Amino acid sequence: MDEKSTIQNWGVTFETESMQFSTSKDTNPIVGSMTYYGIIEEIWEVDYTKFFILVFKCKWVDNKSEVKIDESGFILVDFWKIGYRNEPFIMVPQAS
Repeated sequence: MDEKSTIQNWGVTFETESMQFSTSKDTNPIVGSMTYYGIIEEIWEVDYTKFFILVFKCKWVDNKSEVKIDESGFILVDFWKIGYRNEPFIMVPQAS
C-alpha cells in the first residue's frame, strides 16, 4: 500500500437490551438483545460548556428484513433498505 492510500471503515454496530414480552398479559418478561447495523454519516461534537460529548449520526439498516447471516457466518446487510430514520444518533462509547 503506498502512502497515498487510505483505508476507512464507516461501519458501526449498536447492541441494545430491552424487556421483551410474549403477550400483553405476560408476567415473565425476558431480557432480549438486538443488534443494529449502520454506517456513520456524520460525527458531531455536542458542547455543554463544561463538557462535550461526541455522537455519531448514522444510517441504520432495517433489521426486520435486511440482515442475513451467510453459510460462513458472515453478517450481510443491505444499505439500500434503510430503517430507523427518526433515531439516527448514538453516543460514541455505544458504538462497536
